[in-house]
Amino acid sequence: MQVRLRAVADALGRRVSRPGAVEPVMLGLGAATGLGTGVVVWLLISTVELVQRLAWSTQVPDWQLLVVPTIGGLLVGLLVWKVVPESSGGGVVPTMESLALRGGQLRRRIPLAGTAATGISLGTGLSGGREGPIVLIGGAIGSAVGRGVRLDEDGMRSLVAAGAAAGIGATFNAPIGGMLFAIELLLGGIRRAGSLQVVVVASVVSAVTARQLVGESLPLFQASAGFSLGPAAELLLYAALGLAAVAVASGFRFGEDLARRNFAGLRPHLGVPVTVALGGLGVGIVALAFPEVLGEGSHLPGVDGVREPIQAMLDGGFGASWSTAGLLLVLLLAKLVATLFAVGSGAAVGTFAPTLFTGAALGAAFGIAASQLLGAEVAPGAFALVGMAAVFAATARAPLTAILIVFELTGSYDLVLPLMLAVGIAMFVTELLGWDSIYAHQLRQRGVVLGQVDDVDVLQTVTVGEVMSAVDGNVVDEGADLDTVRRRLVETGAHGLVVVDAHARLVGVVAISDLVRPGTTAGQVATRRVLTVTPDDPAFRAVRRMASLDVGRLPVVDGHTRQVVGVLRRADVVRAYQRGIARSVGAQQRAASGRLRDLAGVGFVELVLQPGSPMAGCAVRDVTWPQRSVLTSVRRAGTVVVPSGDTVLEAGDELVVLTGQPDALRELAAPEPTPPPRTPSA
Repeated sequence: MQVRLRAVADALGRRVSRPGAVEPVMLGLGAATGLGTGVVVWLLISTVELVQRLAWSTQVPDWQLLVVPTIGGLLVGLLVWKVVPESSGGGVVPTMESLALRGGQLRRRIPLAGTAATGISLGTGLSGGREGPIVLIGGAIGSAVGRGVRLDEDGMRSLVAAGAAAGIGATFNAPIGGMLFAIELLLGGIRRAGSLQVVVVASVVSAVTARQLVGESLPLFQASAGFSLGPAAELLLYAALGLAAVAVASGFRFGEDLARRNFAGLRPHLGVPVTVALGGLGVGIVALAFPEVLGEGSHLPGVDGVREPIQAMLDGGFGASWSTAGLLLVLLLAKLVATLFAVGSGAAVGTFAPTLFTGAALGAAFGIAASQLLGAEVAPGAFALVGMAAVFAATARAPLTAILIVFELTGSYDLVLPLMLAVGIAMFVTELLGWDSIYAHQLRQRGVVLGQVDDVDVLQTVTVGEVMSAVDGNVVDEGADLDTVRRRLVETGAHGLVVVDAHARLVGVVAISDLVRPGTTAGQVATRRVLTVTPDDPAFRAVRRMASLDVGRLPVVDGHTRQVVGVLRRADVVRAYQRGIARSVGAQQRAASGRLRDLAGVGFVELVLQPGSPMAGCAVRDVTWPQRSVLTSVRRAGTVVVPSGDTVLEAGDELVVLTGQPDALRELAAPEPTPPPRTPSA
């Protein structure tokens, strides 16, 4: 049975992975990803509710505000330390890193372990959101589905993005926002979203599944009726709100950097569990004065006099005086600090919900101040709604997601123009400042730089196997002593060697800097988790991986056996680029010849001059070309040569010929048949 299932999986993988694959198969996989993610979202919401019931009393005393987040942090720290380190500090960045470096490969334990870690984090009041972890969880479900049918890397990337979209769509009951989140942040834009249909299907299926299980069909927040744009001059106030949103976004951007560095300094001395517990204690200290900072800002434990803060900001529940505006700004700062404690220490929470909280506080305070200064009837809730989108857009640099997800979260579509203006202003200013998204910023700090595929389009036509270097001299056995490694590095002039086992399978990579590690053999000091490519991968994928970690070579391994079959170096990338340029020239020639082919019955033919061909060693003028044939270019050793009559053709030359007799031309380029040996006469 297992053999049959594996054969079915292989067949599905081949069907989906081939060019021009039938889309229904991928759509079915996307639907399966959405269904699984929707179930896990329901499990996460149920876990948060269960932990809240167990951890908090009906009326919360002050000591619980300190103890519960601290104990929650300790438990989450144990999970992050031993089981699911990917959940530390949210999951968007690890998901992006997996897409950039490992082709969407995420561990199978993440969905359940990540759900437990995030459920405990939010249930015990650690300040943050569930969007980051659910992106990771949904991505891991998509990764598991893709591995189950053995998809290629492009298919895996599509399913991971689909799982992330499904997670956002289900957890916030916002399928459109989830789709745009995956497109803008994970796939890098609509023009690169080749499997948009898969993302859409997964997001919708997940949202419907979670809605059926949770039983909640209303928007997460209810916007007051009657929100509308007043006089046109009011747009100036919303533009100013967009500017102010950048200041709040800078607090998340630079505050998280500071918090992560400080907690990272404590971690080696205190350990991961205690470090996260300290973050929880910090949240509890802030909550003593402002219990509204607990959790996501909704469904708070029963603290006297405290209602759900985001909803209160939307419907004006805080009042409309100068003192209220000041209170909202202090609450904004308190939520920011509490979130920095939780995320910086490594709790399994994200920053999506805190950006909505702080954006609502900023907008409500801004609206109150405007009404007090101008004496105009300004609805603070309308500004709170716009502030949510503006702060998230400035932080994540995802404008479409910001606008659409606020619509879906609140069910209000009455402030389209102010939303677009404030988000546009926030994006414009962050562009001037040279900011990327907070997630890409953290990824860059890990040493991973997201490349633009469009910059290396020409390398999509060349495979790694065409240009890789031979493995000889670039590998060392895992049992080799360090003196042998040093000698081999000197002999080759390389900065690193590929380490293999007795069966030529990849073990790791040993660099000069690794020789100071404790150990006596290459296998003991080698870096085990390394980036690899296969011979069938396009060269642009290898370039992207080399650039992301600034490495000069990549091992090339067989996709099934993990045996090392070659090494791709920077010099090989140059050859790939030259070959890709030459091929693109040929492609342009073929495209431009369409009308000529229709009119004259001729077209461009590419062929390789084989050894033993009668053309090899002849000048162009001496070749008996078929009728209606013109040699247009010769590609030799990666260089394009414009031929003349004196050009001598060589075996291995790649010829581009405009001809009306392609079959005769191919026969001319092929080796001459070897005559059969004579049979000696009796």
